[in-house]
Amino acid sequence: MSKKKLRKIAGPALATTLFVLAMNLLWREAHEVTWEQFKAGFTGVPAIYLCIAAFLIALNYGLLITYDLLALRYVCRSLPLRRVALVSFLGFTLGNNLGTLMAGAPIRFRFYTRWGLTPRQIVVLISICGLTFWSGLWLLGGTVLVFIPIELPAEVNLPLGTRALGAILLTFSVGYAAVCWLWHKPWPIGELHLCPPAPGLMSVQASVAAVDLLISATALYLVLPIEATVPFAQVLAAYLCAIAISLLTQVPGGLGVLEVILVTLLKGTVGESVLASVLIFRILYYVLPLLFGMVTLVAHEIFSGAVEAKEAKKDP
Repeated sequence: MSKKKLRKIAGPALATTLFVLAMNLLWREAHEVTWEQFKAGFTGVPAIYLCIAAFLIALNYGLLITYDLLALRYVCRSLPLRRVALVSFLGFTLGNNLGTLMAGAPIRFRFYTRWGLTPRQIVVLISICGLTFWSGLWLLGGTVLVFIPIELPAEVNLPLGTRALGAILLTFSVGYAAVCWLWHKPWPIGELHLCPPAPGLMSVQASVAAVDLLISATALYLVLPIEATVPFAQVLAAYLCAIAISLLTQVPGGLGVLEVILVTLLKGTVGESVLASVLIFRILYYVLPLLFGMVTLVAHEIFSGAVEAKEAKKDP
């Protein structure tokens, strides 16, 4: 089979596969949320707070475009902003729910190869996107947990406290900054030879990811019950812990893991209704963007197929 035919088949096949996986995930989500929990979450939060949270999440997905822009800068490639915005939106909306390996990486390979990037460049690009996120988590998570440690429930036994965990994260952050400032030789990683990002790029990476995490944590804070008196700093610390652990488990979308950790860490101050709030946050941050991402991907593949068919008819 020719490469041209494979390209024509690959796009619709990828879109169909991701659509089926996403629908399966949404079906599982629907069974996890009872009507009573859903109703309790909405009735316990003012409508204006829900609207602000939805706006912040939309703003957050717009900010995520910067991840791909920074990675493209690292590989010394430039693409029109509309293209980067498309692949970033699809990569994060589908990747956040289905996992980076299952959806985020294939989406980027599909589109960036079409636009002239080599497979090696795309592997580096995906790695830089991941490094951008972790650099922000190391910096923000370490700072928050060192100065505002979380009091763990009595049933949670860990070998170290959250302040010690924060110190470890800050050590990673300082170590990453030191490597970017002092180390200029390429590192052989398989067939790749990568140099650490320049200090300026490293600073922007950590700043963008930290703002990204702050925005999403603020959205979670806004959907907590109005009567909850939990400080924002505690919600932020709990959210950072939950995000880090759910990513390490590699569970797609942190499904179940995110909820369990947030409920465990916030139940003592927020109360039983915290589960409903976490479910509302998942719908706003994960499920609705996933729906938009699926519609966008399918519409783009249909439009691209129609354009290619039209151009093929023009060729003699």
